[in-house]
Amino acid sequence: MSRGCTSLDQVVADILAIVDEDKSRSRGDDDGAEYFFRGVCCNWAAKNNSAIDTAFECTLDRFPYRHRNEREIYQEALRLNVASFTEDRTMAERVARMQHYGLPTRFADLSVNALQAALFAAGGCDPDAKSMFGLDGFIRVVKVAKHKMKSFTSDIIVAISHLPLVDADNIHPENGSKQDLGYLAYEMQNERPGFSLESCGKRGVSLYEEIQQVWAFKPLMNNPRIRNQGGLFLAFGCRDGKRPLKPSFSLADYSNESAPSFGIAQVGFVRIAASAKKTILDQLRMFGMTEEAVYPDLQNVCQTLDKRFKENYENGH
Repeated sequence: MSRGCTSLDQVVADILAIVDEDKSRSRGDDDGAEYFFRGVCCNWAAKNNSAIDTAFECTLDRFPYRHRNEREIYQEALRLNVASFTEDRTMAERVARMQHYGLPTRFADLSVNALQAALFAAGGCDPDAKSMFGLDGFIRVVKVAKHKMKSFTSDIIVAISHLPLVDADNIHPENGSKQDLGYLAYEMQNERPGFSLESCGKRGVSLYEEIQQVWAFKPLMNNPRIRNQGGLFLAFGCRDGKRPLKPSFSLADYSNESAPSFGIAQVGFVRIAASAKKTILDQLRMFGMTEEAVYPDLQNVCQTLDKRFKENYENGH
């Protein structure tokens, strides 16, 4: 949909139209596929009102310094605040928590709740959003095939979660030999002692291929932010060493088994007009969709309340 929505009912109608159109195009050939949503307050790549592309990256790949220092970023986050991770039993849980609190990771958020995506698109949950109120927001509608939805305990999710522990020079899955995933397998054994590439047989071969794709998984709901956002993650594997993948998420690559985004595609997007962001945020609040509902920790609730009353005062309320 190219027009900019000016009210919440238009947003919902456009989302339903996109999903219905994709279902009619698939004609039952995609049984089990699910639809999820990702809201962005503007076209960050262009920083103007041009339409968004289907491609998007994980936050780790947004700037070169991030993926080059993935190991150090992870270790420092854990070292400086280890008490925050005492309830996490796996790497996937730790990385998911870090992602939800703003650390650059290989995980990208999607939501099962279209209204929540609208909140992000209207700029209700982004610290930089106020400066972007003059730009249109967007809601990506993303289809995930059943075969690309994994358990958070699956080999491939465990493998991608452990990539922060491996030095960039010690992994080259594109070479397809066991020594090129040997360091990763060693780190995985700390969490899963019985795991070995040798014992995997054909699974071991497939792991080289699987880690060069993007996968979806629903995380363990073990902290308030993850519970309230109620979504799932896309886990970005690697190619060319440890560099995060650059998937297209195009419909053409949805059925291309060699593409990084095989089985995952953006089937459309909804545009939210810049002039209507404040109106849509007010409408979302009537449905309990607010920043403090998405980020319920005390610090954020206090900051959000202060910001809201400040805005009301400045507007004469």
